[in-house]
Order: sequence, then structure tokens, then C-alpha cells
Amino acid sequence: MYSKITVLGSGNVGYHLAKRLYNCGHTICQVYSRTQNKAEKLAKITNSEAISNLEHLSSNAELYILAIKDHGVEKVAEKLFFLNKFNKTIAHTSGTLSSSIFKPFFDNYGVFYPLQTFSTNKTANFERLPFCIYGNNPKTEKELMQLAETICPNVHLINDKQRAILHVSAVIVNNFSNYLYGIAHDICKDHDLSFDILKPLIEETAQKIKFQNPQEIQTGPAARGDSNIIAKHIEFLSQYPDHQLIYKLITKGIENW
Repeated sequence: MYSKITVLGSGNVGYHLAKRLYNCGHTICQVYSRTQNKAEKLAKITNSEAISNLEHLSSNAELYILAIKDHGVEKVAEKLFFLNKFNKTIAHTSGTLSSSIFKPFFDNYGVFYPLQTFSTNKTANFERLPFCIYGNNPKTEKELMQLAETICPNVHLINDKQRAILHVSAVIVNNFSNYLYGIAHDICKDHDLSFDILKPLIEETAQKIKFQNPQEIQTGPAARGDSNIIAKHIEFLSQYPDHQLIYKLITKGIENW
């Protein structure tokens, strides 16, 4: 198992991942960020060295985790390859990027992907979030799996194709649902209503899907086929053309479910 780790990236994922690895007893050799003060902030928390220049990257680590934006992963991998220091294991934390992006540069590579929405100002619950692992060979896969299991009890072996499908699903349940919450929030605000009134309903729905198929618990006018109420809602939403379009589209989907 990897005991010395360098984390490249100090955004939301890199911050929480490096902090969790360190708190679980792993050595963080370096943290990299394009912004030196961000690297220094994370390095202080993880008792590691802060760098903002890839040429200062040490070869002391056994695993290099790229917790950076997808479009930068290949560029950084190529940079490390041409620095000619790293015949080590490299992994990215992307939900969509294929692990094969590393194939031209490294012998041992994989994916170290925590499936969760992260915010720097909120502590991540690694006891509950699912962790998705993939390695390009059995040895790498085993070692990444063992490492993940030291920081999270909910670890899954997921290949590139499965992970991409999971990411699409994650966007729908997280990003899309949050956008719908935002629509409801703005409508309530426009009409002097507190969005807080809706929060128990949101929480109840989230609780129900822990135990039942979402299709089985679907309620509301579309599920009942109540065309009169649907027509009234659509009429009200004429003042919000974009929201009205979303309402019609989702209503049709529920009716056809």
C-alpha cells in the first residue's frame, strides 16, 4: 500500500482528500497548487511541503494524485513524464476522464475518485461517501483499493465506463436537483414566501429514497394524471418561460414513467 503521497491540486477535492489522508496517518510529501498561498495553506494542515512549480516536485512519493480540473490532467501528466523523474503510480480524481489518458506516460496508473460534492468550508464525511477505484493492472488496483479503504469504508471497484455513467447520474441527482431547488427558492422569494417552508418536504423525499425506488414513491399531479392542476401550474409559470419549459418537460417524463 502507498504510504507516501503527493497531492497535486488544492481545490475542493484536493483539499479534503489531502486532509483526510493525513488525518488517517498517511504521509503527504508535497501539495501542489498554481497559487503558492493556496498550496501553503493546505501544506500547513498536512505537514507537507508547498510548491507552485512542477519542476520542484520531489520523486520521494509513491503515489501522485492529480486532483485538478479535467482539462489540465493530460498536460500535467505529460509535464511529469518529460521531467523524467516519475516511474511511480499516478491517479486522477475525475468522474469522467478515462484512466487511459496516463497510458502514454506511465506504467502504473489509475483512478482515485470520491463521489461527493465538496465545499472547502464544510467537512466532508468520508465515513459515508462512496469511493471509486480503478487501476490499470492488478497490483496498482489492489494498492489503490487498500489505500482507499484506510480513509473510507465504502469503496467500490469501478471501471472507466461505469464511472462515466455514475458521473452522469450524479450530475442529475445533485447538480440538477439543486438547480430545481434554486428555481423554487427564487419563485418563493418573488412572491414573499419563505423557502424554509419547503425544506421538510425536501428532507422527507430524500429520506424516502433511502429505502424505496424513486419511481415507487412518485407523487404529485403528474403522477395522478391531474391535468387541471398541471394546466394551472403552467399558466402561473408563464411569467417564468424557462421554468415553464422545465416544468412541462419533467411533467411529461413523469406521465410517461
